[in-house]
Amino acid sequence: VQYLRSIHVNPAGVVIQRGSRNYAGASCPGTGWTCTTTAHPVVQVASAGGRNRFVCPTAHCAVVQVSVSALAARASQVTNTAKCVKGSGTTQSCTINQTSSAGNNLAIVFENIKKGLGLSHTAFSEATITQLATGAANGNSACVTQNIKLSGSTGPAQGPPVTVTLEAHQSVSVTQDATGSGANSARYGAKRDGTCYFAHRLAQNQTLMSTANSTDDVTQNENVADSGANLTIDIEQNQGAGYNVASGPNNAAFVQTQRLTAIANSNNGPVSQTQSSVNGGVLGTVNQDSSGVSTATTKQTEIQCEDAATGGLNQCDTKDPDSGETPSSLTQTQLGPVRKGVGKATQTRNNADIFTVNQSSTQNTDQGDGSHQTNLVQGDCHTSGTSPKACSVTQTVTENGQSTTNTQSGQAVDITTTANCAGFGCTFNPPPPPPPSSGGGGSPPERTL
Repeated sequence: VQYLRSIHVNPAGVVIQRGSRNYAGASCPGTGWTCTTTAHPVVQVASAGGRNRFVCPTAHCAVVQVSVSALAARASQVTNTAKCVKGSGTTQSCTINQTSSAGNNLAIVFENIKKGLGLSHTAFSEATITQLATGAANGNSACVTQNIKLSGSTGPAQGPPVTVTLEAHQSVSVTQDATGSGANSARYGAKRDGTCYFAHRLAQNQTLMSTANSTDDVTQNENVADSGANLTIDIEQNQGAGYNVASGPNNAAFVQTQRLTAIANSNNGPVSQTQSSVNGGVLGTVNQDSSGVSTATTKQTEIQCEDAATGGLNQCDTKDPDSGETPSSLTQTQLGPVRKGVGKATQTRNNADIFTVNQSSTQNTDQGDGSHQTNLVQGDCHTSGTSPKACSVTQTVTENGQSTTNTQSGQAVDITTTANCAGFGCTFNPPPPPPPSSGGGGSPPERTL
């Protein structure tokens, strides 16, 4: 009870399993296993050399797994295994807490939300994984994939008003501490069958899509609630108090992808399309510590498109302004934050550490008088790696077909790229490169970022 309270788990209402083979899930493996369901939070305590298994398909899952040390236990043995696979409902959560002193910890989370009927949808998916391996050579592995796809569309043109509201939030938190030479890994995705997807990185994918047809009023809002980032990943490896003695490798790799699309057909208008918020968008953090090598590779991609016409529009056109085809009253707003986490992203204690960040944000509108776009891309990394590109951040911002790229490398990098557009004009910082010189065959002038 004291232990549960120390990790902020309410002991009331939990199911506690003790034994050499503990299983929680829909299908008991058979004789020799202590079995229960996942209808309530589960605490599994494996005896010396035992195993804990947790397989949860329900909307909300919570498990605490603890294994006791044993002289006979093999260092490579996976003592704690937790799997959460979810494919129904619009609110999904999984909380996994694993502690092992004689084996490895493995957590696999696959969350998938898909909703297409209706004009108003809200979706939440959350995965929280906490792993502690105290054996001399034991480590932690986390494999996670989160997908959300929401669609809010009408049929043929209908009477006013048409209002579409789509809102999605995803969060992944991975905390891994290995006190010996064992490895921490949070770099792979998960499959629907509850296995790690070694061909893909740990990933968040979010797609919001709306096609609205009306004789008059159309309002389309996608992720406009200013209630925090819409995609969040936080990976902390050997950051716990007293665990800065680790000597094993750390590996973290993730991909975050967000696509927001709003298409409107309205004979008369007004049409209002809004995507994202000041504090929304994409957020990612990695912190690593070990005397072994730490490697972090992150990629964040955001794509926003708004398009409106008086009729006949069935896809978001990014090739021309389209302002001559739009209803007489059109307001389009896009905010595109792609951001680092709170505080610095760090690697410490090994001069071979590598930290690579790639960020891109693309926005497209009809570019008329009612078009307003704001983009903010922030990235940083601070590493003990000593190679010239030990820490590298690349940012690309594209507004209505015009792009700027900002790249910096070193041991400590903290850069920001911004864009602000109104109507047909955009201001970038840093500015886009000048067009190639015409005639003379000379090279375009160099620019300094």
